[in-house]
Amino acid sequence: MRTDHEELCGTSYGSFCLNGGICYMVPTVSSPFCRCIENYTGARCEEVLLPNIKTQATVDLFAAFLASVVLLGVLVIGTFYFFCRKAHVPRTSSTECGASLTETTSSNGCNKITE
Repeated sequence: MRTDHEELCGTSYGSFCLNGGICYMVPTVSSPFCRCIENYTGARCEEVLLPNIKTQATVDLFAAFLASVVLLGVLVIGTFYFFCRKAHVPRTSSTECGASLTETTSSNGCNKITE
């Protein structure tokens, strides 16, 4: 981004900027400076900017962790629901029905004695 205070460098600084950078001079400053193209930085555009892989890996790791926590939570809640529901289902035992049991079953789940 050029301003009114800077001018392009002369031919004496033709190869001052590297990697496609553009050389500029400010009349009040004795040394030139470079405007670098995308993915380059440094005083003479000599450094390559790489995408921050560490940040992306951290985001991916956090997303995987969050998905694991949600999945584990659903499994725990499902298991809790299953066991609580199972505990509340009324069941009849042989002691509630009496000691003598035969093949015929009534609507309450107890076997009746047939004579």
